[in-house]
Amino acid sequence: MDIKETFSEFVYKYYIEPIKLKSGYNIIQEITYGILLFVMVYLFYKVCKLLNIKINKKFALTTIFYIILIALMRALVDAGYIPHSYYTVTPGIVILVGLYYMSSIIISGILFKKDKYHISAIIMALIPTVYLLSIFINNMVHMNALFYVLGIVAIVYGIVIYPIEKIKILKNKLNFDTVDKYAIISQLTDASATAVGIGMYGYWEQHPIPRLFMGIFGPYIMIPLKLIVVIAVLYIINKEINNRDLRNILKITIMALGLAPGLRDLFRTIMGV
Repeated sequence: MDIKETFSEFVYKYYIEPIKLKSGYNIIQEITYGILLFVMVYLFYKVCKLLNIKINKKFALTTIFYIILIALMRALVDAGYIPHSYYTVTPGIVILVGLYYMSSIIISGILFKKDKYHISAIIMALIPTVYLLSIFINNMVHMNALFYVLGIVAIVYGIVIYPIEKIKILKNKLNFDTVDKYAIISQLTDASATAVGIGMYGYWEQHPIPRLFMGIFGPYIMIPLKLIVVIAVLYIINKEINNRDLRNILKITIMALGLAPGLRDLFRTIMGV
């Protein structure tokens, strides 16, 4: 067997076959997609710097609309309303919507004032989202799942954020801003949607490492685990990175990595997929 055949078999086994069989992610995929995400984020960061686009809470808010778009698209793929193909599942859909997201911000940054670019970019996200929402709303089955997840997020977020904001030593030590809070809520949404989906509606976890922990401790273990990890990572980023824009784009990446799968899981649960 030559190198070309070996490479083709490797690609098929670890990347193509899991998509066809819908068997979830493997470690090779996780590492590859992590590297791909890092490269895309870094290049995007450099372009934003060239255009003098500030990576702040407006940037984070704009990103949230595109996260809703990709999560909704992915849930509708699972529901069969969008065809299942390489370009509608990871990594294809991430590249597709990611390029649309980056292009929207770059074009808006070029055409409009740097403090107004987000309005145009948000509108560009809303146009396809409104259409997809109409399909989603007509196919809701388990609306109560939304209230379960929102309830858990609200209660746990309040328990976590209150001491961070009110206890002086924690407030000064962590120094969390709005973007940090977006990241915490997003990761909490992911953990809560996963726990509710698995614990109450019989779903399963696609990622190998969370699958391991939930197999031992149950699905709700993801809520404290996610919070511990995200707070620790945000603390390290704030402490070690002085460049505000670089610091914020890393936080926004953490936000996206939580909110996108979290909303997808929630949308799927609500549709009973």
